[in-house]
Amino acid sequence: MLVVGAGVSGLFAAYELRKRGVDVVVVDASYPGSGASMRNLGCFRSSFTSPEHVTLMKESIKEWLGLRDEMGIELEQCGYLWIARRDETLSTFRRLAEFYHQFSIPAEILDADEVKDVEPMVNTRLVAGAMRDPTAGMMPMLKNFVKIYLKVKGSGVRILPYTKVLKLLVSGGRVVAAETGRGVIEADVFLVAAGGDSREIVKTVGIDLPIVDVPRHPFVTEPYSRGVIRSGLLIDWDTPGSPHIRQTEDGNFILARDLEDVAGASIYSQRADAITHILKPLTELLPFLSKVNILRYWMGYYDMTPDHHPIYGPLHPYENLYVAAGFSGHGMMLGPVTGKLMSSWILDGRPYIDVANNLTLERFKLGKLVRELAVIG
Repeated sequence: MLVVGAGVSGLFAAYELRKRGVDVVVVDASYPGSGASMRNLGCFRSSFTSPEHVTLMKESIKEWLGLRDEMGIELEQCGYLWIARRDETLSTFRRLAEFYHQFSIPAEILDADEVKDVEPMVNTRLVAGAMRDPTAGMMPMLKNFVKIYLKVKGSGVRILPYTKVLKLLVSGGRVVAAETGRGVIEADVFLVAAGGDSREIVKTVGIDLPIVDVPRHPFVTEPYSRGVIRSGLLIDWDTPGSPHIRQTEDGNFILARDLEDVAGASIYSQRADAITHILKPLTELLPFLSKVNILRYWMGYYDMTPDHHPIYGPLHPYENLYVAAGFSGHGMMLGPVTGKLMSSWILDGRPYIDVANNLTLERFKLGKLVRELAVIG
């Protein structure tokens, strides 16, 4: 079995397959985790707007919690706070909370005074209220990724960094090998889980994945006392681009916002205006930020699909080619459940959670998109 991509999705899939006795090789064009896996904010939630996303994310959070014992994963289930500046938004939050209650997610609506209790640093003169999802949270992603990598490698999975797949080779209706920069690798089954690069890899066998790499621009400050921001993520939902902030386990603040940018822009094409666009609205909401010192800034990609859901499952007409890509900013959160979904799909012929069947590539051909509205970052 060959897995292309040594990010969280590829590693978790390899881990689940190896636990079921499969010999697995993982290749990556760069070093493990070099894509979105180690460029994200390290947050997780199940408070999305589609039943598919909510179901899979809720299951993935359960898996993350179980990995505390299995892999020594560190995480803090300290909730997300979605800030509403307008009363109309608060009405939308109430409808969303009712939707989450159907999935036993105890989301709650807070008035401005209650927001002050949860986040004392918020300027509540700008706030109509908020929605809180207490099941969401955050984790030290760099530390956790190293633990995942070592656990997967220790299970017997062979991981080959700096081994770029140039093309897939086909014979008799099956993919039979991958031509890489370090030679040809043959396998019985192939899983492509290489983020936005997945598009170019499967294009070599005539398959088009509707995925584009959209740049994101987070920055991090110097560390400050813990507990200034108590939520796993605080989101200014009514400001375009939904600016958001979290405080890391070491006290740094990470801030980001969805900025209009050129899809596929170089990972090194930093924008001088990003800090101003991100910091201005958040400083209105959290005035103490005007005194913080910025430490560094980086770029990453959301590998976006048109409906903001991943593409899972087999890639027809090839009976032994699978994909897990297009996570639209949510690949880290979905990592554990993605591993189990792909393992069950490959070995049992179907995903162990039925709603994943709605997220195959066929949905774009049939016009059965599964829209997700709550994308931030």
